[in-house]
Amino acid sequence: MKKLLYLTFILTLAALIQTGGADAAEKLTVGNTGSSIKPAMVVLAHQMGYYKDEGLDVEIKQISNLNEGVTAVQMGKLDILPLGIIPSLTFIAKGADLVIYGGTIAEGGQGITLPQNKGKYKDMKSFKGRKIGVHRPETGHMIAKAKMREAGLDLEKDVEIIRIDGFQSIIEAVSKGIVDIGFVNSGFGLIAEKRGLAVAFNIGGIAPNAVCCRQTTSRAVYDSKRGALVKFQIANLRAYKLMMDDPGTAVKKLMEYSGQPEDYVKYCLYSNVMVITMDPAVNRIRDFYEIMDKNGDLPKNPKKEITNNIDASIYRAALDEMLKRYPKDASFKRMDREFTVNNL
Repeated sequence: MKKLLYLTFILTLAALIQTGGADAAEKLTVGNTGSSIKPAMVVLAHQMGYYKDEGLDVEIKQISNLNEGVTAVQMGKLDILPLGIIPSLTFIAKGADLVIYGGTIAEGGQGITLPQNKGKYKDMKSFKGRKIGVHRPETGHMIAKAKMREAGLDLEKDVEIIRIDGFQSIIEAVSKGIVDIGFVNSGFGLIAEKRGLAVAFNIGGIAPNAVCCRQTTSRAVYDSKRGALVKFQIANLRAYKLMMDDPGTAVKKLMEYSGQPEDYVKYCLYSNVMVITMDPAVNRIRDFYEIMDKNGDLPKNPKKEITNNIDASIYRAALDEMLKRYPKDASFKRMDREFTVNNL
C-alpha cells in the first residue's frame, strides 16, 4: 500500500511539473491611470472576480500617462493597456510591434460651449472663424478636424485650433471665453454642464462608432498568452452583461473603486456618450490611422500598412463563447451582427 501511495504521489507530482499545475491561474498585468473607470469593464470584471472565475490572475498596475503605458507594454512590464489609441498608433507608426486586439469605449468626445452658443454648431461648416480648444491625446477633435476638411474648411485659415493642457483647463477656457468651443472626453461633458456650460454635440453624431480607447498588447504577449487574452475578454463581456442586467451592482462597484459620485458613474456607463464596447472595430482603427496621417499627427514617414498590428480574432473567440453561454442574450446577438460591419 505504501509503495502504491508513493507511486501515485510521484506520478501526480510529475504531471504537475509538466503542466505547471492544472489549476495555476494565468497572470496578466493591466495598466490604469489612478482610479479611472474609463476602462469600466476591466475594473468591473476585476471587482466582481470574473477574471479569477476564468482562470486568470489579473493585477491592475498604475501608470502616470498613456505614453508610459505603451512603453511599459513594449518593454514587457505590462501585458495590456486598455486605454488610449493615439499613443498605440503613434508607436506602431514608428515600427513598434504592438497589437491592438480589443475595444474599451467608442465615441466619447463632446464639444462644449457657452449655453447661448449651443445652437451655433449645426454642422462642421459652423466651425469657420471659431477658436477651438483641444487636448492632444483625444480622438474626438482629430476626427472633427477631418470632418471640417471634408466640409471644405481650411484648418490653417478658417479656424484657430488652440492646444490646452487637460480637459479641466478646456472647461475653464470655454467659461472665460478664451475659446469658443472645446473638445472634452471621459465624462468631462457632465462636469462642464455642472459648471453652467452646454454640450453642443457628441462626436458620435458626426462619426458613429468613432474609435476611442482600445486594448493594446505586445506581439510577445499576443503570441504567448493568446488564450489568456481570450479569457480576459470573456470576463470583460461578462462585466458588460452585468452592466446591462444589473445597473445597481455595476454602478455601486465602480463608485467603490473610483470614489466618483453616482451621477458621474451612470453618465459614463449609460449616457451613450462613451459607448462601452469590447469590439476592436478594425475598420475604424484603419480609418483613424489614416485621419492621424492626414492631420499630421503621426511621426514622419510612418508605417503605411498596419494590418498585422490589429486583430479581431481574440474578441471573436470571446464573443463566440458568450453566445454559447447566453444564446438568447440580446446584447451578444447585437455584437455578433455588428462584428462583420466593424471588422471585415
